[in-house]
Amino acid sequence: MYDFKKKYQVMGILNVTPDSFSDGGDHFSPEQALAHARQLIAEGADILDIGGQSTRPGYVEVSPEEEIARVVPVIRELKKITPLPLSVDTYFPEVAAAAISAGCDIINDIRGLDTPGMLAVLAQAPHVGIIIMHSRPRRKELTVAADIQSFYQEKYDACLAVGIDPTRLCFDPGVGFAKSPAENITIIREPGKFRFRDFPVLYGVSRKRTIAHLTDEPNPKERDYGTIAASLFACDRDNVEILRVHNVKGMADALKVWSRLKEGTADA
Repeated sequence: MYDFKKKYQVMGILNVTPDSFSDGGDHFSPEQALAHARQLIAEGADILDIGGQSTRPGYVEVSPEEEIARVVPVIRELKKITPLPLSVDTYFPEVAAAAISAGCDIINDIRGLDTPGMLAVLAQAPHVGIIIMHSRPRRKELTVAADIQSFYQEKYDACLAVGIDPTRLCFDPGVGFAKSPAENITIIREPGKFRFRDFPVLYGVSRKRTIAHLTDEPNPKERDYGTIAASLFACDRDNVEILRVHNVKGMADALKVWSRLKEGTADA
């Protein structure tokens, strides 16, 4: 079972889609996806996160069958070339089941186990890690922190009810999903308020509009420096476990320098 608790892990994004907001179509074929995966591995990724469905604003949902056709061949080929843990970004139980059968190590669910059937699939795969993201419409009667903590507690209880070991869980506050720009910035600025108890947390701010709100950069591919700065800020505030990014080398190098300086392990 994957151990989420190691600090400052870099999760490299591998989108096998034609329409993702910043790199749609760049790695759509299995050959392109594998080439990009090799690059992410060489650049220092700790985890690869494979997505067959774009969830950019205004996205058009594809069927579970189409998503399976996109991600399963990539999982099978990656298992041949790398020991790195493979995560699959999906909210369909059918895709999760197929990905687990193909050998993935983590299911990264942006709908936070809200899709009927997802909990049952994951309960039958005790070796698979689970990332639970908040993406529900915001309850305005609560602060963003109170709303997300309530969601975390609900999902924790639901997992226990079906026998899922809590050590399998990692939580993601869902920057950019059903939140205002100010709320997204609050999540980055005060990560300790968005950690559930002492569970591992994932932050995914890479190239998002939240970065554009801070930099005025309209081109998603030009938001990597802002992404790195925001990610390091969250780490400095709360020792974040996983950072999900497009630019693995930039993030990995920045983390090495920052962590060695912070921990006093850099040689003069």
